[in-house]
Amino acid sequence: MAASNPSELTTRIAAGRQAVMAQAAFYHAQFGRAASHWKHDGSRVTDADLAISTAIFDALRAQFPGDDLFSEELAVGENPFPRRGEWSWVLDPIDGTNNYALGIPVTAISLGLLRDGEPVYGFLYDLGRRGLFHGGPGQGVWEGDERLQPQFGRSGRHERIIATHSPVDPRYLPLATAILTRYKLRGFGSGALHLTYAALGMIDACMDFTVKVWDIAAAAAIARETGAPMHFFGPEPFPLQQFDLKMKPLQYCCASPEALAEIVAVAEQTRH
Repeated sequence: MAASNPSELTTRIAAGRQAVMAQAAFYHAQFGRAASHWKHDGSRVTDADLAISTAIFDALRAQFPGDDLFSEELAVGENPFPRRGEWSWVLDPIDGTNNYALGIPVTAISLGLLRDGEPVYGFLYDLGRRGLFHGGPGQGVWEGDERLQPQFGRSGRHERIIATHSPVDPRYLPLATAILTRYKLRGFGSGALHLTYAALGMIDACMDFTVKVWDIAAAAAIARETGAPMHFFGPEPFPLQQFDLKMKPLQYCCASPEALAEIVAVAEQTRH
């Protein structure tokens, strides 16, 4: 990664935070009310997704016209989008859209800042907590203005919690089944929050088989700062070279180093 003027990062951090927080009132006002539509892949999108995506990128484009702006809600006909510059923004305007549309308050605005394709800062506005998680390597991790420290293992060895999505690809069902004999399951319906909560030690681990890069770009920066390693069972998305709306799902887990070692060992056992 090339040397960079620190002000380039700090200016973008301030702008990203402002752009996300500027949408908080609208995000809450449309919760459970926004009209739904269906995309090319059968997934749900709401009018709020589209409005938030446009507003955040309008704000960032005005300040950083040379930066790449990648959103889940870009026009699929122009896909894929190559990464052209040093700085890229990867946005999921509402991660957990089904929850959001149905009035279930487990959903987030997820905005990741990448440099040379690598996550360097993440912003996740958690609707249920009414607060912004943000941070990245060398920058600390924060909830609003309060600095956070990861608390791995705080649930206790007899109450360990893992988050995942379903349905699970049959290829990974033996692994998922084995892990669920060891962990209590939580399915929050938001890949961004799964990874954020695991990176902070709020849950012991997350293991997802259906996420895309826009689901995890922001939270990956937070995980890199807290020291919660990510292990991919297939191809890794970083450094991001192009933004592909039709990309294949990613399969990965994230946990404290101790818990991750156990999960990876189980994964190896179930492959034989």
